[in-house]
Amino acid sequence: MIYVRGVSPRPRRPPLLIRIVRARPRLFISVGVGLVGTLAAAVVTDWRVATRLLTGWDLAVALYLVLAFHLMARSDFHHIRRHAAMQDEGQLAILTCTVAAALASLAAIFAELGMSAAAASRPRSHVLLATLTILLSWAFIHTIFALHYAHEFYDETAGRGMSFPGGDPNPDYWDFVYFSFVIGMTSQVSDVAITSKVIRRTATVHGIVSFLFNAALLALTVNIAASAI
Repeated sequence: MIYVRGVSPRPRRPPLLIRIVRARPRLFISVGVGLVGTLAAAVVTDWRVATRLLTGWDLAVALYLVLAFHLMARSDFHHIRRHAAMQDEGQLAILTCTVAAALASLAAIFAELGMSAAAASRPRSHVLLATLTILLSWAFIHTIFALHYAHEFYDETAGRGMSFPGGDPNPDYWDFVYFSFVIGMTSQVSDVAITSKVIRRTATVHGIVSFLFNAALLALTVNIAASAI
């Protein structure tokens, strides 16, 4: 390395993966807790693989939701703008991976319940675990999208892309939670206007994911109800 007198060398940036992890401590702490829970279940129980995976997943998602909503409760738009700048790198990859993981949890639920005619004899604990996983995964997906919309809106290079009723120039996290969960429940946007292609495409993917998730949820609900008859 060549040093020029009077000029400080530029500090080396950590690798991309390290920067992504540092910018999202809540997510990766939750992932770590979920992995520990899964391994602990494998060591101290004789549960099936699907049961252990769902238990670890539920631990991770429950912790993440607590941490995420705690962040939302104490953040104003200045905090959101700062988080948007910190989490600029890897946003799409994180969003894709989390949605894929949530959808994979549905596959694990099908495996746990064993969609078969013999399901009437399944333990009640399996039904309770499946129900809890459905609720947590549903909330997790739309919370992740809410955070993504918020950070896209406050990303200085993205040009906002959403217009809130009343012309509110500085919406907080709860406004984006409202927008995201309306899509999650109805697969369509609310009274918030989308004004950019990036947000419009994200909302389209969000609506498709919501439809698939809600359809799977309906199928699971029918199966659970049929087994209880």
